[in-house]
Amino acid sequence: MKSSNGSDSADGKKYLSIGEVAAKFKVSVELLRKWEKDFPRVLRPKRTSGDSRLYDQRQQNNVAMIYRLLRVEGLSVAGAKKRLSNKQSDEEVRQEVILKLSSIRSKLMSVVEEIEKIENKSNTMPADGIVWQNKQ
Repeated sequence: MKSSNGSDSADGKKYLSIGEVAAKFKVSVELLRKWEKDFPRVLRPKRTSGDSRLYDQRQQNNVAMIYRLLRVEGLSVAGAKKRLSNKQSDEEVRQEVILKLSSIRSKLMSVVEEIEKIENKSNTMPADGIVWQNKQ
């Protein structure tokens, strides 16, 4: 959902600084700069007139993809480059699916929390132990 300032992230920012992205992925700013050099076709944040790096959602997704290849799957930089050059579109689709599934999981957890709140408010269970009943 877009906020009043035209941004489309949950915290109201369209772009994150390199420091914010580093904190989000729990890596150093220096490592992100290295990844920019290692993966110049994939990781290209926008630059301000003062030469600060700004990462939009697509670039944040690319950082997540590189992070997964290097840190989660344990590929070398050369192996990750090969995977990205051979199957860049497949990797982008895979990363998008992972992000969507994470979003769905988060929404489902919210539903579970709401159900638990409702159950805790009633503070009484039906005598026969049935939590859900279809009343017609």
